[in-house]
Amino acid sequence: MGKAGFGLAVSCLVVSYTIAAILVGRRVKSRRKWNRVVGVLRELEEGCSTSIGRLRQVIDAMAVEMHARLASEGRGKLKMLLTFVDNLPNV
Repeated sequence: MGKAGFGLAVSCLVVSYTIAAILVGRRVKSRRKWNRVVGVLRELEEGCSTSIGRLRQVIDAMAVEMHARLASEGRGKLKMLLTFVDNLPNV
């Protein structure tokens, strides 16, 4: 292997290491952003947490109001719009 071959091999090695360093740097930066997103989501989850019992109360109250509204025209606290489906999606 001559000097030109050795120089070419070293150049290829340097380029390969440079590309690897760039890719690793991007991955680390991406991971840092993702960690920030996860932190914000955890904070939001903790700030907005509602007990399962309370959620069940809300669900039950909505179901009662929907049935009351559907059973009689104009009665019930929950506002509902009469809608219907013409076609089903073809997906």
